[in-house]
Amino acid sequence: MSYVRGAAARIVGIAGAFLPVRHWHRLDARFPVSEMALVSALLTFFAGAAIGIPGFFAHASGQASRANDLMLATAATQVTNVPAGQPEVTTAFAQGLTALSFFTFLLLTPAGWATMYLCGSGCLRAVTVTFDDPIGDPILTGIDAWLHRTTGVSRERRARAAREALEGPEMADRVVTGAAARLPADIVVVSARAKPGWTPGTVVIGADRCYRIGTPVERTIAGRLRTLYPLTEHRDHEAIRRSVHYDFGGAAKDNY
Repeated sequence: MSYVRGAAARIVGIAGAFLPVRHWHRLDARFPVSEMALVSALLTFFAGAAIGIPGFFAHASGQASRANDLMLATAATQVTNVPAGQPEVTTAFAQGLTALSFFTFLLLTPAGWATMYLCGSGCLRAVTVTFDDPIGDPILTGIDAWLHRTTGVSRERRARAAREALEGPEMADRVVTGAAARLPADIVVVSARAKPGWTPGTVVIGADRCYRIGTPVERTIAGRLRTLYPLTEHRDHEAIRRSVHYDFGGAAKDNY
């Protein structure tokens, strides 16, 4: 029974390796997905070969048969004395058609498409496993990435809409003292919206002085969510790595 369970787990691991790699960690606790990734890739390649080899011979045989029929028809209509100005009928086209049967099989038949995809994706997955950067099936990975991006954008939009409902309409910033805001800072910028780029350690450059941002705080004020940015005057000579410009004159000043 333990052998059967182990074999079943490996089979599931082989199938699970087709999934996008970001999902593997969820299965690895129960099934050896990462361990069987190379086996899954090689089996994919061999599946493509199993479809392609007999499919190609069947296609080439059909091409050769059609070429033979064309040659026989050409021989039957060939005349001994070709009238002047009339090109001689040859079998060059039929022979060329037979020579190109490999490419016509790959490009013009469903079995050829399956062969190219399975062999190509199997080789790609085997190479990425060898270099310790595995991927799942390319088509499934692409679909998953599109769905993840689409749902992520939708979640972000819902979260933004929910937050803006708490924040209310946009309003001008207010600047208060740190004591009034009960925060350890020289001044505090109270904003109705979170400010992009205003992260801890960033230097805010005003008209006549600079401030360094502390840890932002969110508070509900008069029923509206507000983001408070504590600013401490930048008096030292530490290098400025990140900075934003801000017009303090455009913000209201009160005692909050």
